[in-house]
Amino acid sequence: MTPVARTTMALALGSFVLYSANLREISAQDTAPNRVLAYEVIRSGRLDLDRLFHGWPASAPIPYWVQRVGPHYVSSYPVAPALLAVPVYLVPILLGADDSWLWLNVLSKLAASLLAALSVVFVYLTARELARRLRTGELSAVAAAVVYAVATPTWAVSSQGLWGHAPAQLGLAVATWALLRPAPGPAALGLAGLATALAVACRPPAALVAAAIGAYAIRTRRLAAWPFLAAGGTLGIAVLASNVWTFGSAQGGYAWINRTHAQFHGVEGTWSAAGLPGGLAGLLLSPSRGLLVYSPVLLAAFLGLYGGVRRAREPFLHYLAAGVCGGILTLGIYRVWWGGHSFGPRLLVDVLPALVLGLVPIWPTLWRERRARWLFGAAFAVSVLVEVVGAFYYPSAREVDWNVAPRDVDFAHERLWDWRDSQLRRLLQNGPAKPGFRATP
Repeated sequence: MTPVARTTMALALGSFVLYSANLREISAQDTAPNRVLAYEVIRSGRLDLDRLFHGWPASAPIPYWVQRVGPHYVSSYPVAPALLAVPVYLVPILLGADDSWLWLNVLSKLAASLLAALSVVFVYLTARELARRLRTGELSAVAAAVVYAVATPTWAVSSQGLWGHAPAQLGLAVATWALLRPAPGPAALGLAGLATALAVACRPPAALVAAAIGAYAIRTRRLAAWPFLAAGGTLGIAVLASNVWTFGSAQGGYAWINRTHAQFHGVEGTWSAAGLPGGLAGLLLSPSRGLLVYSPVLLAAFLGLYGGVRRAREPFLHYLAAGVCGGILTLGIYRVWWGGHSFGPRLLVDVLPALVLGLVPIWPTLWRERRARWLFGAAFAVSVLVEVVGAFYYPSAREVDWNVAPRDVDFAHERLWDWRDSQLRRLLQNGPAKPGFRATP
């Protein structure tokens, strides 16, 4: 086995074992459709939730994560993550796993952990190609992958439940790897296009990073980029057509969700350019949602992207930086930038496969300068400890959970800036959560 194969295997297995170690599924009711639909596809070949809502009174309100469209009940969220989870569900179901919530939670956690672990592998392979171009050494690629795996919300969020995050991260990582390979042929370009479109199909907010990847493919391959455009465009058109056919909107189920922000989050509208300063500050620095609070090690990645762009050492870094900045700025004008009830900066998870690559160009400086090395090590240690809290402490019992007590953060937005009662501090006070998969949604 080659050194690269050994490193790849170690990252894959190590990540999967680590992500599974808490023996719990952690998500929210947003993921309920994905948990159910993977089972429904295997058992009945259907992509609706009719069986789950069989007998539901027509006049009774339904959960926000499902919508009644004609005679059917359908997921409010993209179904692509559920389709990607089907191979994971298949064997256990054929061996007798039923549709109880206990089994659905076990299988969805297994699928999320596998998808997140695979994304770690492709982040490493992408970082390795970038390190080859920049001549920063194999260690810089390993460092980027390890930071991504254990010192970012990839661990405490993406790997813990069947959100769209893990498959979107995997899609972006596969796309960047395929494009950075030496002289990628039509097959690699087609794979990159398909993976990019799949990332957006799973998580529409990943569109800015995906657009940057597409721009790089077109700029560097010109007419030879047709397999990228053909594969990505075909899937993209199929998703848009499905959204319009099912919901009457290209946004799909999000069209209705975005109209409910006043009801569920205490804000009017979906976007606010005037709210950019507050949203951007919250995304990066809020004590209970800030990316640099939960993963301070990523400050080095931001600096690496900036330095790489300033020195113009590698064109790909320009596109990465544009995608990361565009994604963060877009979420900055999103009225619900804190992402509802969740652990930390969940909505920024989708930019992580691109952002951590900023560690590759800055790695020689971090390794060479003693003070920088110590600061990086301290930030890495803090970031890992935060992820441990997320994986083993979150969520607390509802009566003491930070998201809802003493006031629901979706309506008491000032709590997002309370350093004396931050989410991390409350989780440490409440103590670890008990392992075990729940038998409820």
